[in-house]
Amino acid sequence: MTKPQKYRDISRFLRAAGWENTRTRGSHHIWQSEDRTQTLSIPVHGDSVKAGIVRQVQTAFPRTPDNWN
Repeated sequence: MTKPQKYRDISRFLRAAGWENTRTRGSHHIWQSEDRTQTLSIPVHGDSVKAGIVRQVQTAFPRTPDNWN
């Protein structure tokens, strides 16, 4: 079962995958791939990201850290 994660860990993973935080609007951080063809919106409330959003990141990236489950 997927667990909530700290935003810091998710942002570190996305940067390592070549993604960039292009803008922030309120509590939503918008990430885009290097070629700007894919976009992820990650709502951050406090310092954690809910399990459903973590699952969306896992779907987009099959090789996520094992401790996210």
